[in-house]
Amino acid sequence: MKKKRNIDRLEMLAFFNGLVFYAPVALLVRTHAGVTMAQFFVMQAVLSLTVFLFEIPTGMLTDRIGYKNTMVLAQGIVVLARGLMALAYLTGSLGLFVVEAVAEGFAACFLSGTQDAYIYSVYQEAQYPVKVARVSNFGTAGFIVSTLLYAVLYRLGGILVLLVATVVSCGAGVFCAAGMMPEPQMAGHVTPIQEGDTRTMLHIFRNVPMRRMVFLAACFSVAFLLINFFYVEKLLACGIQEAWMSPIILVYSAIQMLAERLLDRIGNASRQRAMFWAILVAGGLMIAFAISFAPVLVVLVMVVLPLALSFPEFILNSMENAYIDECGLSGQRAAILSVANMAGNLMEIIFLLASAYIAALGTAACFLGAGVLLVIFGMGVCCAKEKEWR
Repeated sequence: MKKKRNIDRLEMLAFFNGLVFYAPVALLVRTHAGVTMAQFFVMQAVLSLTVFLFEIPTGMLTDRIGYKNTMVLAQGIVVLARGLMALAYLTGSLGLFVVEAVAEGFAACFLSGTQDAYIYSVYQEAQYPVKVARVSNFGTAGFIVSTLLYAVLYRLGGILVLLVATVVSCGAGVFCAAGMMPEPQMAGHVTPIQEGDTRTMLHIFRNVPMRRMVFLAACFSVAFLLINFFYVEKLLACGIQEAWMSPIILVYSAIQMLAERLLDRIGNASRQRAMFWAILVAGGLMIAFAISFAPVLVVLVMVVLPLALSFPEFILNSMENAYIDECGLSGQRAAILSVANMAGNLMEIIFLLASAYIAALGTAACFLGAGVLLVIFGMGVCCAKEKEWR
């Protein structure tokens, strides 16, 4: 019963964090306060630099103070960041916007891998993918609710009401995080090697299986990045009107929530094989999305693609955690996952820089390249596990 209550609180935390009411006008929050586009990109660079510099130190701190305590701390920083954004909007202060970006970066650092590590420590490999998918579904539900309520709140008081409502929802998340029980001690997995320095923790990344999984996770991240930023451009290029964008977002968000049921129906022993076929399907859909311009086909691919990507991604996250246990490094789980995220972010940067060079070919070339990379790295990871399936 305790485990159920823990995850229930975590599910509500995900729901409240999904209530980002100002998301549709996130850029306008800055520009209406006098921030130029150049300054906006600088602030995003400040956020990214903060994450890059402090990802590993915060991950190591998380392993010391515990996952639950870290999530409470991170949620408090999120509330601070949202409050700073509202204050910066009211005062038109560029300095406050910069401080808000730094706070967002620190919150991202503390949250990086912590939630997944918490769930894995409670449910272990067999139930981990289903629970992660369920928590993700609550976040998606929050996003859907905030999208539906956006127009109502905006009419009541404009951007300021959207910001205040988001601060309140994040504040409710603090109580949810504080109400979770601490994760169980993983003493059975701790080995003397865990008492070493950072080099000990980084040693796992010398292993080929871990590097394969990190690169595949980066491919998923790049794929979602392309969807989030460029799907509108693709749909417009196919002649689909802007009025249809929000309904399409809501439909693919709802379909993406089916990942939990699919993972629950597939036994633990069959998930890795299912991941192989799901990766091939996801890569194929990315390629189809790139080369097709038939409106009906593009929309059908668009509403299914997030599910096709998230389903194998949840299984891959479970494999990463299981491999950390195999290496006897569960006591440094958060730090290792933070390093893995850093490696994924680096691959994103490389991919985006490469995309800048091929921008003249259009975003279709980016989707095509991401689809091909996804298939290649996915087959590499899955083929390496073939002996375990036999």
